[in-house]
Amino acid sequence: MFPRVQVLLACYNGAAYLSEQLESLAAQRGVDWSLLYRDDGSTDATLATLDAFAARHPGRVAALASDGRLGAGASFMRLLAAAPEAPFHAFMDQDDVWLPDKLARGVAQLDSADLSCARLMLVTPELRPIGVSAMPSRPPVFATLLAHNVAAGCTMVMTARGRRWALAAPMPEGGLHDWWCALAVTGCGGRLVFDPEPGLLYRQHAGNLVGGGAALIARARRMLGRGPSSFYLPLARFMATLPALPLTEEARAVLREAEGLRAASPLRRLAALRRSGLAHHARGGQILLSVWVALARLR
Repeated sequence: MFPRVQVLLACYNGAAYLSEQLESLAAQRGVDWSLLYRDDGSTDATLATLDAFAARHPGRVAALASDGRLGAGASFMRLLAAAPEAPFHAFMDQDDVWLPDKLARGVAQLDSADLSCARLMLVTPELRPIGVSAMPSRPPVFATLLAHNVAAGCTMVMTARGRRWALAAPMPEGGLHDWWCALAVTGCGGRLVFDPEPGLLYRQHAGNLVGGGAALIARARRMLGRGPSSFYLPLARFMATLPALPLTEEARAVLREAEGLRAASPLRRLAALRRSGLAHHARGGQILLSVWVALARLR
């Protein structure tokens, strides 16, 4: 018997690339997959594409009723909450192409972990290779993930226990499902494993919500433009919501130390940053993070 994986697809006007993604799901080896999708109000051929795919794979595809526009993060969390029980759950974006062993490789890494993720093979819209996303320069644990997320939702495979932790408290409004799941799992005592081998082709195009390559450059420019708020705003939301989860004492200690970022003194804030373990996964990002903490305090 192959391991059962419940795949979750949040879609919105994705007809341009959706057929290729669905066919790459159908081509997965070594797993017993099923698909639950939620459409966020598409006006193109997205639903017709999904209907045609469901007709070719009877009993494996189901739709979650749409109840208005939610945005990607909230739509994925709605799917995670509504999905049938399964040993494993995986998020799927509408415009990628999965390599045939993507799901099986993710599942295989969960013998001693509750969440697996991987690098991205960056490609053009025509699937020509551009490069591979960076490896984290430090281990992705609760403290470092609180400062900077490296777990891309489209690469994730999660255990049933990881799913329960992610659903144990509401995600912050406007949050990203992958960042929340990574923090919930690592904060509640689970382990996140990061696969250096890409499991999917990640298209770089104007419609990317987040991504690598040019999209990451654009995000970096936006971060520089926003200054410390790009770090402090999500951190403040997480610090307000994460304590509702069944966190370990170690994770709660990280949150207590992070309160020191509210201090008036730059030196005290920098000391609190060091004690908390909050750190960026890129060396250059860590320098920028330290500069921001020195310049401003958490509100």
